[in-house]
Amino acid sequence: MNGKINLRRSFFSECEKELGTWGGLRASTFIYSTGVYGIRVGNERGEIVVLPWNGQMIWDVVFDGVNLKMKSQFSEPVDSTLLVDTYGAFLTHCGARRMGTPAPEDDHPLHGELPCAPYREAFLTFGEESGKWFLGVGGVYSYKQGFGDYYDASPEVRLFEDSTVLDIRMSIKNLSNYPMDLMYMCHANFLAGEDTRIVQSSGWSVDDMILRTSIPSHVKPTEEFMNFLEKLKSNPELTARMRPGDEYDPEIVFFLRNVAADPDGYAHFMQVFPDGRAHYVTYRPRELDHHVRWILKDKNQHVFGILPATCEPEGYTAEKKKGTVRSLAPGDSADFRVRAGLVDAGRAAQIERIVNGCL
Repeated sequence: MNGKINLRRSFFSECEKELGTWGGLRASTFIYSTGVYGIRVGNERGEIVVLPWNGQMIWDVVFDGVNLKMKSQFSEPVDSTLLVDTYGAFLTHCGARRMGTPAPEDDHPLHGELPCAPYREAFLTFGEESGKWFLGVGGVYSYKQGFGDYYDASPEVRLFEDSTVLDIRMSIKNLSNYPMDLMYMCHANFLAGEDTRIVQSSGWSVDDMILRTSIPSHVKPTEEFMNFLEKLKSNPELTARMRPGDEYDPEIVFFLRNVAADPDGYAHFMQVFPDGRAHYVTYRPRELDHHVRWILKDKNQHVFGILPATCEPEGYTAEKKKGTVRSLAPGDSADFRVRAGLVDAGRAAQIERIVNGCL
């Protein structure tokens, strides 16, 4: 049996309240001191926190006592329409008409309207899939413009019993009578480690990893950073291991090409820690045919971003010129699915063998 419970703001208070249980899963509701509503979904291995009416961000993820999300200056989410005012979630949906860092000729906010979108519907989902029970959070955001674009975005994240990997979905449906530009990115922000190595379904050559050398206006580079950037132009494999002395301040961004899929159609990306455990993302490149690697380590932020997308995040005008902006026909939907979370050392080693067999 699969179903959902529509969420109402009256279910939430500053004192956390149990909403329900399903097998070995549980859900509770609360309100942050900032006024943002949160729903906590947990199993025996850990828990996630989703912001049902604020972009359906996955704000927190903790499994086996390990907090997976980026370090940031935001201890709590902020009720804002601008992503930079509440930057610190584990996962943010980006798009859907516009996406990326806006150039001077663009008129869209950073990563479009979806990151902080005000959802009109939010719900707790429950059910069984492949013999495993799950609890999840989903919603519907309607974007409407008079004489313009009109679409529904419907995300859902599912947590399964005894699982430490989230099942994350997004469906975008064009409800207008005209074709709609489509740009989408699943922006997963893991905590960057001090001595970790990267496993990826892509090679490490300059043809496989395109370094972004343009500097966004909000980034103020140092001489040390520019020197590190110059080295990476000819040797991207320097980032295969993250060392404490490497210069990731303000940020290093790669666009990955030639991403390989395994026999089941999935690409795999991991940040492997010294104990063998790994932060993990997997998805189908036929759905999300671009991949962005983002690493930032400064005083306030430590993040290793694994970002599957429909295009690169250079802003609408640049991506339109490159021909990467998709068109969604009237009445059509685009569906995306990403799995992200934590895997133990045995599973990480197995995934690495799969990746090596595909390259």
